[in-house]
Amino acid sequence: MNATVRLARAEFRKLFTTRAVPLSTAIAAVVTVASVLIDAAVAGKPGQHALGSTLETYAMLKIGVVAVVVMLILGILAAGGEFRHRTIVPTLLATPQRARVFAVKVAVIALFGAVFGAVIFGLGLGTVTGVLAAHGIHYLPAEVGRMYIGTVIASACFGMIGVALGALTRNTVGAIVAAIAWALFVEEITLNTVAPSLEKWLPVGASTGLTNPPGPGVLAPVTAGAILAGYAVVMLVAASRTTIRRDVG
Repeated sequence: MNATVRLARAEFRKLFTTRAVPLSTAIAAVVTVASVLIDAAVAGKPGQHALGSTLETYAMLKIGVVAVVVMLILGILAAGGEFRHRTIVPTLLATPQRARVFAVKVAVIALFGAVFGAVIFGLGLGTVTGVLAAHGIHYLPAEVGRMYIGTVIASACFGMIGVALGALTRNTVGAIVAAIAWALFVEEITLNTVAPSLEKWLPVGASTGLTNPPGPGVLAPVTAGAILAGYAVVMLVAASRTTIRRDVG
């Protein structure tokens, strides 16, 4: 069997034999469905758009962030956890080519991220469709398909960014805390308030251009995808060099 295929199978086994994947999937599913139902429950109330309106449906479908955050965390755990629990040692003994090991891990997480994003957004979309149908509404806005594809791409990219962060820091807790703090406090709260024209070019801002409907201050999907992929590539290059050169002990 080809060495790369063996590595990929091993990475998938490691990914699906940890509690992080089923737990994260369950949490993401619950949060997604709950978010849609809460938005539907308050629709039409003072200050809220009417249920079935284009703006309200888009608001209900702003669920890509759930998949993106989960994949960022899973990417960090997949890479950083290898060093924390020293499971990287037998992997490198079996396959000494560190560059290949790292590349396969990135590819596996990217593939899983794409599937994960598709499943979570699909679950949310199914919930939205069911809620609207229960109220006699049987149409969806034009940009829903683009938001679906954008969520798939953003989830794959953030999974890869997570792998890069985990490999660079080798500290899962520290990397997760730092990543969430950056996304929440630096980008979403600080820069989004004082410098929104800058924030949209950063990773979280770029992901918004993929997972959200078009609007003022939001990057076009193609631009957002290119920017986010660029961040992933730059961070992965730095992480791969670190992984190849540093001692695993």
